[in-house]
Amino acid sequence: MKFPDSAGILLTVSGLIKDEEIIIQSIDNYHYPFKDFIKNSQTNNLVRNKVDEVTNVPKIYIIAGHKDKISRIKNVWNEKTRQAINRILRQKNILKIIEQEIQKIEYCSLEMMHWLYLYDIIENDHIKYPRGMTYGTEGGDLEVLVFYWTNNPKYDSKEELNHTILFWLERERPFLKGMQCVIYSFILRNMVGRKVLATIPDVYGNWGMLLEGGVFLPLADDFESGMSKINSTHVGKWTVGEIEEIALNPTYGFGVYFDNIELFSEWFYVFLYAMATIDDKELDPMNVRLLYGKFLEYIGKNICPYEVIKQKIIEEEEALEVLVLTLCSIREYLKGEEDTGISKNILLMMRSRNAYLPIVTQFIRKNSNLVVPIPQPSIPLDYNYWKENLYQLASVPTAYEKGVEFEELVQYFIRTIPGIKITGIREKRGRAEVDIYCCNVSFDALLWKLGALILIECKNRKNKVSVSDIRNLVPTMEAKGIHGAMIFSRTGFSPLAMKEIKHQLSGGKVILPISFEELEGITRKLDAYWVVCKKIEHLGNILKNDLDQMYF
Repeated sequence: MKFPDSAGILLTVSGLIKDEEIIIQSIDNYHYPFKDFIKNSQTNNLVRNKVDEVTNVPKIYIIAGHKDKISRIKNVWNEKTRQAINRILRQKNILKIIEQEIQKIEYCSLEMMHWLYLYDIIENDHIKYPRGMTYGTEGGDLEVLVFYWTNNPKYDSKEELNHTILFWLERERPFLKGMQCVIYSFILRNMVGRKVLATIPDVYGNWGMLLEGGVFLPLADDFESGMSKINSTHVGKWTVGEIEEIALNPTYGFGVYFDNIELFSEWFYVFLYAMATIDDKELDPMNVRLLYGKFLEYIGKNICPYEVIKQKIIEEEEALEVLVLTLCSIREYLKGEEDTGISKNILLMMRSRNAYLPIVTQFIRKNSNLVVPIPQPSIPLDYNYWKENLYQLASVPTAYEKGVEFEELVQYFIRTIPGIKITGIREKRGRAEVDIYCCNVSFDALLWKLGALILIECKNRKNKVSVSDIRNLVPTMEAKGIHGAMIFSRTGFSPLAMKEIKHQLSGGKVILPISFEELEGITRKLDAYWVVCKKIEHLGNILKNDLDQMYF
């Protein structure tokens, strides 16, 4: 008995506080789509306050989606929970099995949520009493399924639970977009980091903001449901985005009409991004066509309904050619080629839609023989090799050779970070030559703060990195739609350079300064991944209480 596919389902874990106070700290697969979700949901620190009984308060496991799918999930969940408890009663060591299964988790899924739930209710000396209930929406297809536990089968904390769930529902406003559950904060994340380009009215006189990437944000109370790509109803003429959607719309060449083309496009661009990270030699038009056909069926079943149209407007071969050309454009972009359409439509959208990446990656693995990059290091860190090369760098005779050796050392550093893939070295495309380009295929929410395309610069100088070095990065990052970069320096960073990094952070650009001393401090445990994560966390803490950003 298997769980239904997790696509389109919202998975979240919330804390519940008893007595007269309700404090909720909710994590979900849209905010923490990868390791952070699993790590945080396993701890008892989801809610922090001074209540003594906080560790004895149940976590609430929330699953929201279309009522048909929720009905199937409820049946499977309850049956699997019953089987697990029966196994305990037969004195089978299921706790060890649960811990082993949790260690195998790569991405968020219904099965993962159930293992975490079992981990919560089953202990060595006793079993907590499993509970569940369903919340429906009036006149709608959305249902919210809630699982929790109590220590006593005679007691049920429904009253506290209702307060908590109603608070969560009011705050997140879940609704169905097609067959996918969407929440308020997920919609908001799509706007983070986008510049406001203009305020304009649509053809009906309703005002809104034009955001970077061609997003029109209505200035209304229900803006999250009215947000859309800018189109002819806003400006009175065909836009580049509309023409692109027509060219890539599966209706015309493949005879598949989706009810909500914007929702399909969100998943389609993540599919293209995942395909673009696959090695060139593995892709050919036939592979793309077969996999794309299965992808259309998959999205139609789980995300957005479609109808089959017998009469096609263009030949399938021509539509496939456009699809392959777009895929090649994204691939070239990830190597440094400047392309305004790709950078705005793919990279900006991937800041929040990377939550779809694990599901899309899993789909490609199951439905093809393609080797999709997995979130593991390209090479494992060889500590002895690392230390030896750091030591030898000091004895390199010329500045040029030292620069080459330093850059190769940085490449080794990058390749040991899980999910960061080098796509270009010494690429001179467009406005500037960049030392290293990397694309992000990680299953790690923290690393995704660097975005989809990451720029790497290596500074092998006697002087520290200056403020002008940081400022010179900005035009290249803006031209290519990049908002994440790393700068490696053998001599460190000047105070003004560090101040400029903080200033650019306020504008949405995450620039990580990594010194040679920090490279020397790498150990088997405190590796490259650890260094980068600590840098990202540090910059996040700087920005959290910085009021200067209000004047950026």
